[in-house]
Amino acid sequence: MHLVKLTENRMEQRPEILTDYQQRIISVLVYIDMHFNEPLTLDELARIACFSPFHFHRIFQAFIGESVYAFIKRIRLENAAVHLRSTGLSVTDIAFQSGYETPSAFAKAFRERFGMTPTGFRIKNGKPSCDKQSSQTTEEIMKPEIRFLEDQTVLFVRRTGSYNQAAEGAWKTLMKHTFWRMMTNRSVKFIGISRDDPNFTEDSKLRYDACITVHGDVKPKGEVGVQTLKGGKYAVFLHEGAYEKFNETYDLIFSEWLPRSNYTLRDTPCYELYLNKNPKRTKPENLRTEIFIPVE
Repeated sequence: MHLVKLTENRMEQRPEILTDYQQRIISVLVYIDMHFNEPLTLDELARIACFSPFHFHRIFQAFIGESVYAFIKRIRLENAAVHLRSTGLSVTDIAFQSGYETPSAFAKAFRERFGMTPTGFRIKNGKPSCDKQSSQTTEEIMKPEIRFLEDQTVLFVRRTGSYNQAAEGAWKTLMKHTFWRMMTNRSVKFIGISRDDPNFTEDSKLRYDACITVHGDVKPKGEVGVQTLKGGKYAVFLHEGAYEKFNETYDLIFSEWLPRSNYTLRDTPCYELYLNKNPKRTKPENLRTEIFIPVE
């Protein structure tokens, strides 16, 4: 999460207030992640954060760098762009799934964000190009395993920015706060959630969650939040090679495999399960990652 210091001197003198505010904002972000395509009001989100609507609006913008309304609108439209590029859903269906009451309202907002109509965007972006020098062939990547998963609770830290920088910062913070848990539980899984498509979201606003799996009741604290990864059906692809090549694999999945499959995307984020226990001591070409695509 991008953090802006609030009333800097006062907050530095009372770190417990900063920790409390961080947790309240994280709870709102998790709620928005799960309900962004539903009607959301300022009053409702303020109640979740335990702030008055007036103060919540100001505090949210100070922490996130965007107003509540601008943040939700951007997330909805960028999610719609992904569906336009990678699914056969009609523009009308995507409009309703994105939380818009009418296709015309959706089309107007989409044009303001991307400079073209949803249909024009689909024609232009329906087949993203991929690096032909990828270490894996299309045929290798296009053989997913279908798995049915249960809901999974995770501790997480969110950072925004280019994915390389955001991931490094998020994992550094998460490891600092949860190292004891990882050392005492060898079954912990390391998961990354790249919540935005870098083809459509500017680098400074890309959201990345570093997560570790947990069991039982856990309480969030400060920058470390708690969220639930939804279970259900997933198509699981094996990515072999450097993390910097993730975007190539995602492009192949969404442009080649998904349109030709009998599946559609569910409205829950994709995520990466890192299989190497010590990535920093592993050569990039030997890194192995499972990419989970929620489908139905």
